[in-house]
Amino acid sequence: MSNLWRAALLAIVLPQSAWAGWASLGAMPQPQRDGQKLTWKSAQGVLSVSVLSPEIVRVRFLPKADFGRDHSYAVVGQLPGDPKATFDVQAAQSIIRTSALEVIVKHDPLRISFETPGGESLDADDPSRGIGFVDETVRVWKRLRDDEFVYGLGEKTGRLNKRGRNLGGYSYVNWNSDTYAYGDDTDPIYATFPFYMVMRKGRAHGIFFDNTHRSLFEIGRESQRLLSFGAEGGELDYYFIDGPTPRQVVERYAELTGRMPLPPRWALGYNQCRYSYYPESKVRLIANTFREKRIPADVIWLDIHYLEGFNPFTWDKQRFPDPARLIGDLGQQGFKVVTILDAHPKKQPGWDVYDSGLAGDHYVKNPDGSVYEANVWPSQAEKDPGPSVFPDFSKPGARDWWGGLYKKLTDVGVAGIWNDMNEPAVFTTTPDHTMPFDVRHHGEGVPTDHREIHNVYGQLMTRSTYEGLRRLKPDHRPFVLTRATYSGGQRWSAIWPGDNVSDWDDFRATIPMFSNMGLTGFPFVGADIGGFAEAPTPELFTRWLQAGVFYPFMRTHTTFGTPDQEPWSYGTRLEDVNRRAIELRYQLLPHLYNLFEESSRTGSPIFRPLLYEYPDDPATYERDDQFLWGRDLLIAPVLREGVADREVYLPKGDWYDFWTAAKLEGGRGFRMPVTIDTTPIFVRGGAFVFRQPVVQHTGEMPGQPLIVSVFPADRSEASFYEDAGDGYAYEKGVFARRRFEQQRDAAGITIRVSAPQGTYRPATRDLILQLPGTRAKSVTVNGALQLMAQDEKAAGWRTVDGTLHLRLRDTFEALEVRVAEEF
Repeated sequence: MSNLWRAALLAIVLPQSAWAGWASLGAMPQPQRDGQKLTWKSAQGVLSVSVLSPEIVRVRFLPKADFGRDHSYAVVGQLPGDPKATFDVQAAQSIIRTSALEVIVKHDPLRISFETPGGESLDADDPSRGIGFVDETVRVWKRLRDDEFVYGLGEKTGRLNKRGRNLGGYSYVNWNSDTYAYGDDTDPIYATFPFYMVMRKGRAHGIFFDNTHRSLFEIGRESQRLLSFGAEGGELDYYFIDGPTPRQVVERYAELTGRMPLPPRWALGYNQCRYSYYPESKVRLIANTFREKRIPADVIWLDIHYLEGFNPFTWDKQRFPDPARLIGDLGQQGFKVVTILDAHPKKQPGWDVYDSGLAGDHYVKNPDGSVYEANVWPSQAEKDPGPSVFPDFSKPGARDWWGGLYKKLTDVGVAGIWNDMNEPAVFTTTPDHTMPFDVRHHGEGVPTDHREIHNVYGQLMTRSTYEGLRRLKPDHRPFVLTRATYSGGQRWSAIWPGDNVSDWDDFRATIPMFSNMGLTGFPFVGADIGGFAEAPTPELFTRWLQAGVFYPFMRTHTTFGTPDQEPWSYGTRLEDVNRRAIELRYQLLPHLYNLFEESSRTGSPIFRPLLYEYPDDPATYERDDQFLWGRDLLIAPVLREGVADREVYLPKGDWYDFWTAAKLEGGRGFRMPVTIDTTPIFVRGGAFVFRQPVVQHTGEMPGQPLIVSVFPADRSEASFYEDAGDGYAYEKGVFARRRFEQQRDAAGITIRVSAPQGTYRPATRDLILQLPGTRAKSVTVNGALQLMAQDEKAAGWRTVDGTLHLRLRDTFEALEVRVAEEF
């Protein structure tokens, strides 16, 4: 179709008002080359295209004579480029060639497209619009084909595939917002991740739009055949990231924006929270009840009622007269304490926090230079309410100052910090409930206003918190949870998607949202189990808890004034079911910690949509009611009330029922019966699943047997990682990484375990190998014939319900197990 005819068609499809006032980037003269970059300049502005690696290309445009400073809150450092890239500048077009891509820039009008070296089109500007601008707003329109699937954008409601149902499309705004009791139709909510991935016929690429202003993504909404994105200020600054697999796209995006640091192991246990546990006696009752009822838990959270007048870095001495003693006593029971901390200290002359911030010039300011004040939680205090001031986290000195204030909490034993209300949320009468756009921020030395800083305010707060905790507790890994952030924020915090609702719709919505969060480089995520606003039915709480076992971050939370929402709050029958769910989390903690280490090293998500591992299977592309936990476990939560079964799709290959070890052949759907006790879980053939016995908290893990379930395949392997669970000795080689391999043939089964890489050795323990579906005739270990065991605690082997169990001392030496089978 010619450009003329396409323009005519768009004029019919699109209302003219949607394009009114826009200027499209037209003819550009030949570019100048500077190393790995081409730069074009005209009266309309300046544009550059630069090679960061063979698979990553950056595009910048600004409707001004020159770019400003090159600064990013998301991108970490600079990639090395591609020394083999070639730059072919011609009269009508310029072509940049790398080993992975061809970037074609047509000069009149200027349009950019990305292809493979073989000529397959991956991404292309819309011929009629391309890059456009009006006033300070910049935007690019791109072609969208009907067989392209779009994922990502992080914390967004709606379907997994952002093309929507029947290609109806979505329109998404990025503007971090306090959205209490949001629903599946609410946008925006709390965090901004302007990254999306396109997949077509199994081939994937991604685009990261690095702009912190209010931005908009139109995905087949304005027109079924257009995808556009832009922002109300700043540059059009985006990175094209080639795959070709989803894994490669995500891992390259993580290389660009940073990876999650390895968290402390205790943060992966069960977390119990509500708004709010107080006074001290209530906190002790909750802790005692967990231990008396033998329901595992690691962390108790304190919401704002522990504070004096809701003011950060304080304690209400009537409710919590001796925080250090309380936290110490809880520690003896195996509990950590995490406290909420909001970025709105009260304007209170004579208080050291307020005074030191004022003296250091650390607060956000009005345009006239005075300190900006507004009402937040301290204005709602019962005694001496008053307005708040706000740290300017875009100022390095303010971040250092704020981070140092956490000493008031770490000195009494607080283990982690919960940053809330950091969109930033302000109690105003204006609809957006945040700071005025014209308040002034330091901007890392280049003063700016709130339009640019708003979406990174929460991210920069978590950076301040993380770096402060790192300085204050150098031998412990920080744990920070945030409600608001921006791309790159995974380097400093975990996230939860704010104030959801206790209903089945919000429960179901966590599956596509967390799948897309993983694809957007933010793996450490979890929702308020049971829902925050309102109250769940007993069945909903249990089903949500069963799914929450597989959230990377597992926490129950509820709002002020709702009924109790602890695992024992719904009667003895469901208490038993809920206990077993949490016990499963603790049994699988070795496997989960292994996934976290992989994620911290590669950027791969923990909670994965099926398409991540099966991009060649179209049946996975819109499957948003089940997910993968790593590559090996497929989780199909029960997402509807009162059902007796649910449909499950298993991708091609052999799968095994986690509970029964029954074999199923993938590539099709199954109707699985369910009861309130069960969640359908499946294991990929060839998987090694790492477990341990039930413990009450992570402090009980040392010395527990390592249980390795080996699911059948002709050949397979896995890597297993361990370290102390806290601290940074692992960065100096104090870790253990072992390779597990299996081979099956007519001679029997061979399991090999390598000697470990690294110097870490856990406490003395046993190693238990479990081989489902195996009837052994004899077992040897490093050539020595093994005796049959008399019971489950004895060394040797035995068969129970069709599964071979082999128990031996874990010596951390290389191991070869041979099993001769009965046929």
